[in-house]
Parts: sequence; C-alpha cells; structure tokens
Amino acid sequence: MLSNCDKIIIVLGPTCTGKSELSVRLAKEFGGEIVNADSMQVYKHFNIGTAKPDIVLRASVPHHLIDIVAPDRKFNAAMFKNLADLVAKEIIGRGRLPIFVGGTGLYIRVLLYGLFPVPKETGLRESITEEYTKDPVQFYETLKKVDIEYANQISFRDKIRAVRAMEVFRTTGVKMSEWQLIHGFREPHYRALKVGLRRNRDELYNRINKRVEDMFDDGWVEEVKGILSMGYQQDEKPFSGIGYREILSYINGLITYEDMVKEIKRHTRNYAKRQFTWFGREKDINWYTYPEEIDAIFSMVSGFLK
Repeated sequence: MLSNCDKIIIVLGPTCTGKSELSVRLAKEFGGEIVNADSMQVYKHFNIGTAKPDIVLRASVPHHLIDIVAPDRKFNAAMFKNLADLVAKEIIGRGRLPIFVGGTGLYIRVLLYGLFPVPKETGLRESITEEYTKDPVQFYETLKKVDIEYANQISFRDKIRAVRAMEVFRTTGVKMSEWQLIHGFREPHYRALKVGLRRNRDELYNRINKRVEDMFDDGWVEEVKGILSMGYQQDEKPFSGIGYREILSYINGLITYEDMVKEIKRHTRNYAKRQFTWFGREKDINWYTYPEEIDAIFSMVSGFLK
C-alpha cells in the first residue's frame, strides 16, 4: 500500500462532461500522467462506444490502463486496484503526478479505500445467479424492495452488481448501500483531490444525444462487426455495455436502426442519472463545469499540490 502522503488527482463525473480533455490539460500543466478509471476502456478493440481518448490526446501525454485486457478475459475492481496502485507508484517514482480519470464510481472508491470485506458463498451465488437469469426485471424489482438506494445506482441489466448485492444481503442481513456507507468512513490510501465535472440536465442530455450520433458517424456498427469477425462471442462481458448490446440486437435483426439509436440515447441518459446518484454519495468532491471554470480548477489543483 502506498503512503497517505502520495498525492493524486481524480477527475470524475457523468459521461459527456469533458473529463478526458480536462485531464490532458491538467497533465500538461502540472507534470502528470493519466490513469484510466473507466471499467470499459480497459478492453481492447472496444473504442468508439467507450469514448476512449482519441489518438491525438493519448499521444500528447502518457496514458495508462487503456487497452490492457482482451474482450474474453476476466477483469474486475480488485484487478483494477492492484494495477492502479502499481502504476501510481511508478508515476510518483518518476516525480510525476498520477491523474485518475473515469466515470466508474466503484473503481474510484476501490482505488481510495480498497475492497470492503463481505463474505462470499459459492452455492448461494449460483442460486441467485440462476434466479436473476430467469427474470432480470423481476429480480431487479425484488432488489429494489430489499435495497432501493443501491438498486437506484445500477440498471436491471447489471447482472454482476445486482447478484452481488442480493448475495451480500442474504449472507449478512446488511444492505449493500449500508456496506458502502460503512466503507466510506475508512481512511483513504492516497491524498486525493477530487475534481468533479457536471452540467445542467438539459445541456448534458443534448451532449449525450449528439455524442451518440457522432459515434455512429465514426463507424460504431462497423466496429462491433469487426470485433465479432475476430472470433469474440456476443456474450463476452464488454458486449453488455451500453450501446454494444443494442447494436448486437440491431445486427441480429431484433430492432431497427432508428430504435437502436433511440435506445442507446435513452440508456446513456439513464446511466448519467445513476452516475450522479453514485457521486452524490461520495465525499469531498469539488464540482465544476468545464471548460468555463478551467481557471478555478487550475488554481485549486495548484494549491493542493503546494
């Protein structure tokens, strides 16, 4: 574990708020290197729909933990934590500043506080997984009755987190949202400055809609077809991400092109809502709009580093 004296910057917030661009500007200004904290950007070949930084941005400053896992390989929060600590140690050892960037709240929480120790029961998880598989919507409704706060943070399609939350409750009698609250009082592993980016709802939704359209213009459907042509199966984990699962439905003839686009926009907007809910529970986030408040952001970071 690294010393609490090790300083890092964390740029977080909902999708489409400018995190990638801001992180590059911070890295150039303060001698930093960027570390990905997005659960989808770790996967190779899944580029357009995960909004990976483009080649120009990635060439301008060093980026880490992007394109590190094949689509058919396991990757989870614990693996992220181990790799993130190693990368941060290397960056700090070079006298540089680690700048973690992403909208995956769980990864950021694990980075700072580690994984909280909740017992696992293999047999119980198997039975709960089977219960979920039979009827995901009904399973989600049951989870809402058990733990409405946590259920509102995830989608009914989020099989892994939904099953885990139910397993935690049935094993311990304690809701996942309560475990998170207890977990939040632990001492962080780093001295972290959290820079949160946000937009008003209407503007954010317009940005999301525009980004989805741009992604299709950039060849999103062709990207998915290309990944499938490599031999990867449609049930690989990254295909469950927003946009990719809808494109698969379109490719399989289950929905029209127009419905696919509408569904992706709607699901992305709902995801942004869940991100707001998650980050709203976190401590010590300094919220800004970017690029309008770039001077205030630079001033705050400068003060933190001094």
